[in-house]
Amino acid sequence: MPHGVKIAGRAAPPMLALALLVGHAIAANPAAAKNPQASKNSSGQHRVVVWNGETANVGGGWVNPTRSTFGPQTIEAHSGSSALEFKFSGDNEWIGAGWNWFNFKTGDDIGTDVSGLETFSFWIKVRGKPVQFRLNLQCNGAVLDTPEQHSTRIDVLTYAPDIFDGNWHEVRVPLRDLVESKGFNPHNVSQIQLDLTVGADTQNSFFIDDISFDNRPST
Repeated sequence: MPHGVKIAGRAAPPMLALALLVGHAIAANPAAAKNPQASKNSSGQHRVVVWNGETANVGGGWVNPTRSTFGPQTIEAHSGSSALEFKFSGDNEWIGAGWNWFNFKTGDDIGTDVSGLETFSFWIKVRGKPVQFRLNLQCNGAVLDTPEQHSTRIDVLTYAPDIFDGNWHEVRVPLRDLVESKGFNPHNVSQIQLDLTVGADTQNSFFIDDISFDNRPST
């Protein structure tokens, strides 16, 4: 990240290169940041929701380039009344973004414990052109965005090839496919990062909702 960009009034971590942070701290449910919504249904399914706009609604986003935005809105939602919108434009270029459900609070003991779970999932609705779309997860630590904190990057279309049809789709990624790097800690995951390559004259919105981890069998 360029020097001078700030998160909630403090200097941004220098390792977040080329990213402009757009903070969206939601104060309605501050406990959700420390304790993402966890549940277990009658069939024994364990699910940890880290953002859904209602019961888990704390977080902040970063984007690159500066003409992009990433934050909550109430026009489109998969469930409830709100979802995240990543809105971007580009012309044959790389575009990046991320959502941190701890609003960039650092610490080795701050994060979502996904050890023992099998699937990472979210719902997405796309408005605009098809683009190359990859993602990875990031764990937390004393300093944000060091290379060893990143999981392997995966191609989203491998798991949900029809997301550009204008409808809501669930993206389910087996956690085993997000191969852990040497320093990646599954006990304190804190962020999803998006990595796009767009064609000429692209103007898109990605609506993202119900970001969660669970123990559904990976397929």
